[in-house]
Amino acid sequence: MSRLFLLNILLLAGIAMATLKLLELRDETARREELVHSSAPTLPKAKGTTAVVPPDRTVAANYLDIAARLLFSKDRNPTVIIAPPPVKTVPAFPLAYGVLMMADPPIIMMAAKKGDPQKGYRAGDPIGDYKIVSFDNRTITFEWDGQKFTKNVQELVDRDAQSAQLLNRQNVQNIPEQTAAVPTASKPQVLSDTGSSQQGTPGPDIGGGMRACGPGDTAAPGTMSDGYRKVVSETPFGKVCRWEKVK
Repeated sequence: MSRLFLLNILLLAGIAMATLKLLELRDETARREELVHSSAPTLPKAKGTTAVVPPDRTVAANYLDIAARLLFSKDRNPTVIIAPPPVKTVPAFPLAYGVLMMADPPIIMMAAKKGDPQKGYRAGDPIGDYKIVSFDNRTITFEWDGQKFTKNVQELVDRDAQSAQLLNRQNVQNIPEQTAAVPTASKPQVLSDTGSSQQGTPGPDIGGGMRACGPGDTAAPGTMSDGYRKVVSETPFGKVCRWEKVK
């Protein structure tokens, strides 16, 4: 029991001595800090500075003169010229030879260009660079490159063809009677059961179940031949002859 008591006394004494030592260290540290702060030099107060002005913003237009005077390219031009798109030229319009409004649907006889054979066309059919939108016996509307053109049919008439037909008629009328007479041996024979001559037979196919009248076709309207019937219509161009397939 006495030994335990003595041990406790020794522990308390050790704790007291350690505490005193810590207090001495604290006081010594505080003294040194005070000594350091008291002997530190006094720094002068910093003077205020003015704000720095930021540089101007870079603008490309300010350097156009430099680009135009570039020594490595004497032909340099800062002005860019954009060429306009090429203008399309409206192609020549087709030639007209007649309008068959009594057909179902109506048909207009045309050629894409001079020298081409004439054919029958209906609304919606293409012809050359154009498309036929609609037509009647006076006007016709074409479509090309998204544009629509309405033309008078008389403007599209093939004048050369009309002049040739008129000259041919005048020449036939001016031939003396004895010269124009056809020998009996060369007269056309009559077709059986039709009453039409060999010259009154259907010509080239022009589409739509129709054939053109051949040159010198003298058969009367209504003549039947090879399953076709001859029809003659009055148009602004004069009489138009054709052979229609009998249905």
